[in-house]
This record gives sequence, C-alpha cells and structure tokens, in this order.
Amino acid sequence: MSLSGCGGPKYVPDITLSPQGPTIDATAELHDLNPAPALLSGSESFGLTAPDVKAVEASDLAAQVEKELQEALQSAGVFARVERFDPKPDVVLAGRINALHEHYRPQIWSYVPGADTIARLLNMKSYLSSGEADLTLFVLKPTGEILGRYSGKSSFRDSFNPTKEVPPGARLNRALSEAVQEIQKQLIEDAELRKVAAK
Repeated sequence: MSLSGCGGPKYVPDITLSPQGPTIDATAELHDLNPAPALLSGSESFGLTAPDVKAVEASDLAAQVEKELQEALQSAGVFARVERFDPKPDVVLAGRINALHEHYRPQIWSYVPGADTIARLLNMKSYLSSGEADLTLFVLKPTGEILGRYSGKSSFRDSFNPTKEVPPGARLNRALSEAVQEIQKQLIEDAELRKVAAK
C-alpha cells in the first residue's frame, strides 16, 4: 500500500514468489495480461474496495500486475530471463486476469450505537474482508502456437479487527501471490515445456 499525492491511499499489487525448482532455460517475452471483459466494464469488481481508499483505473491496475508478474517470475528464476521485449524470445507469455478484488469493510452491526463496547466484551471481529485472485497464463512459441495453459486461483473471507500490520489490500496481495505460485508450480512441473524451451 502506498500513499498517492491526493485522494488517499491506493491499492498497489505485490507478488511474492520463492524459487521452487530448476529454472526453465528460456528467454520469455511477457505480453499483456488482459482483464476479463466484466472487469473492464465495471460489472465485476476489480481491485480494492475499502473505506478511504482511492480506486485505480482498470488499465493502470492491469499494467501494475503485469510489471509485478514479470519481476516475480524473474526474481524466482522460473525462466532464465523474463523481458517485456526480446528480439528472439524462446517463448511468449500472455494471460488473462479473470478476477482480482477485495472488499474490505466494517461489519454491518458495527454501525449500531454502542456496538464497539459489546464487540470488545464478546471479542467480536468488527471488520470483514473477502476477495479473490484468478489468473490464467498462456505460454506460446514465437510463432503463436500454444505450448501450455496454466491457471492459479485463491480466494479468502476473513473476519478480523483491523491492524496496521495487515492493511487493506494485504489479503488481496496474499491471494494474488498464491495464485501465481500455483502457476509457477505448473510451469516448473511441465516436462514438455522444458523440452521445447531446451531446443
């Protein structure tokens, strides 16, 4: 989470991956991660919805996720190199953001006068956060032939009392990282992809 110049904080995607296996010996060129049409049209939530948090435009959010994905795949050593452009890539990566949202809000009952006192006495959780990250990554030959399709998905629904350690957006970033970790595992375990990349 970072603060913008005006309008309050904005959601900033953050993907954390750890090395999980041998590097795929290939230079990968990452193309666009296209949000599903329902995300672009606004008929489904895209990003973080929370009190006092400024919305991020769909195109800006998609670009931020692309940048994070490139950096995460590179730093975790999934491929030998991950570039936005390469004159002779071994493989091309493209994908779709099927879902990426978090709704962070106070519980309805917390608006009742005196509810905070009762909540403390009964150790009730005053906030609720729910959301999902769902991505699909395609690996293609430079000719456009699809080599593989890899999907990752993670969802959450938590009741809690707010803390500075887990601000709005943190749960969504955890889900986003978990979804990309699923994709990472599938990529590494794909023996056919490794053979093609080695040629």
